[in-house]
Amino acid sequence: MTKEKVLENLNKLVGKKFDEDEIICSFEDYEEDGETDIVVSDSNNSGYDKIAYINVAGAAEFYFSLSEGMIKEVWMN
Repeated sequence: MTKEKVLENLNKLVGKKFDEDEIICSFEDYEEDGETDIVVSDSNNSGYDKIAYINVAGAAEFYFSLSEGMIKEVWMN
């Protein structure tokens, strides 16, 4: 599983209500540096509303823009 495949899975959720469980399932068996612990949280930055990533330094980060609780856009760093 690649980060590009994770992004592809996450993009299938655009237009749907943000659901942490659905986000986690979209990662399937993706891992970074042998880690699979997924963090999904509110953003502390402007420009995006939620963030998801594997809990390891330097992991790919997936950003979510929401509108009324619905996923509007997903992208990664």
